[in-house]
Amino acid sequence: MLETGETQQGFLEYPKGLNPFLDKQSSRLWYKGKCSILNGKLVGIVSARRIEPDLALKASEVVRELATLEVGFISGWHSPLEEEALRILITRSARVIFCTAKSLDRFNPSPEVKDLVSQGRALLLTHCSPKAKRISRDASLRRNQLVVGLADGLVVLSAPEGSASFKLARLAVSLRKPVFAPPHPINARLLASGVVPATSESILKVLQ
Repeated sequence: MLETGETQQGFLEYPKGLNPFLDKQSSRLWYKGKCSILNGKLVGIVSARRIEPDLALKASEVVRELATLEVGFISGWHSPLEEEALRILITRSARVIFCTAKSLDRFNPSPEVKDLVSQGRALLLTHCSPKAKRISRDASLRRNQLVVGLADGLVVLSAPEGSASFKLARLAVSLRKPVFAPPHPINARLLASGVVPATSESILKVLQ
C-alpha cells in the first residue's frame, strides 16, 4: 500500500507491474496529492482527437455510467472527449488522477483542480522529473503509457485505426490489459481486434 494522509508531494518508486508499459528511463514518479488514490481500482480513459457527434454522445453516456462505479479514473485529460469525460466525473465527485507530460513545477492546474487536490479527490502525477524543461512527443507518449500501466482497465473513447490511441490500446491488449471502447465505426477496427464494447456492466465484471 502507498502512504495515506493529507495532501503530500514528492516522489515514489514505480508501482509493481508498471515496467512492461513504461520504458524504464527513471524509476520514479512525482506526485502532488494523496497517493492513496492509487490504491483503489483505476479505470484509464484515453481518446484520439477525431470525433463525430454520435460518438461524443455515446462516449458521454459511457462515462456517466462509469461515474456510478466505486473506482478512480486516470488520464491525461487532454483531448476533447477526455476533457468532457473529466467534466462529467468531477460533477459526480469521482476520484481522478491527472497524468502530465511535464514536471509538476511547470504544470499549472486550474483553481478547480487545485481544490480537488486539496480535498483529496485528485492526484497530480508525472514521470517527468523537476529538471524536465519542456513537453516533448516522447514525454507525451510516456504519459499515455503511464495511464495504461496504472489502470486496471482501459476505456478508449475514440481510436481511429493508426492513431496514437489505437496503438496504445493494441499495446494494452498485447499485454493482457482489459480494454473497452464504445461501439462506433471509428472504433470498428479496434473492436474487431478483441476489445470489449464499453458498458458499466462489462467493465465492473472485469474489475471485480
